Amino acid sequence: MEYLSEDPTILAGGLLLLAGAFVVALRATQQGKYLVWALTAAGLALVVVAVEWLWVTDNERIENVVYGLRTAVASSDADAVLEYLTPDVMYVKGELALEGEATRALIRDNLERVRFDLVRVSNMKVNAGRQSRQGSAEFSAFFKGTIDTSTASAAFGSTNSIWSLGLRETAPGTWKVHRITPVQVPGEGLRVPDGRAPRANPLAAPGAPWHIR
Repeated sequence: MEYLSEDPTILAGGLLLLAGAFVVALRATQQGKYLVWALTAAGLALVVVAVEWLWVTDNERIENVVYGLRTAVASSDADAVLEYLTPDVMYVKGELALEGEATRALIRDNLERVRFDLVRVSNMKVNAGRQSRQGSAEFSAFFKGTIDTSTASAAFGSTNSIWSLGLRETAPGTWKVHRITPVQVPGEGLRVPDGRAPRANPLAAPGAPWHIR
């Protein structure tokens, strides 16, 4: 049934076309039954659209988290970003990982140095586990802005990247990020603050399925 709540366009459009066909038949035959059928089809189309508005799926909730993060990052608002994260959130890149407060410090440090002119999210793929109440999101992010260095501010131009997030439901209807992974980013990705050396990532051992399927 998720196709109905997430993308009702085809079904609603088909019902409206059917209603139109009944209206044409009504005009041609002047039979009242076609009026009833046309009204029924149009009413069902309205029901389909109403379901889309009222029925929010877990996949849509995960998408909303990603778009909320995009807005917070675009504003360089670290506090808003952290609201979308679990207390034990991990930043995972290859064989290294940061946990909890170290990840939060990483985010604050990087957002304090960057001002974005544009942040765009595309090619998003999300998945929510009905039984596990865990999910994932992978997407492309396009950035453009300036970064503060020790001497001056420098434009970093247009940057494309790919990110993977692990999420879990922390309360009914509330999803938060517990893993952040840069899949494909320029350079070394986020700069690790001084004194916050990441530990070895135990989830990156050979054969370890750390990612959520």
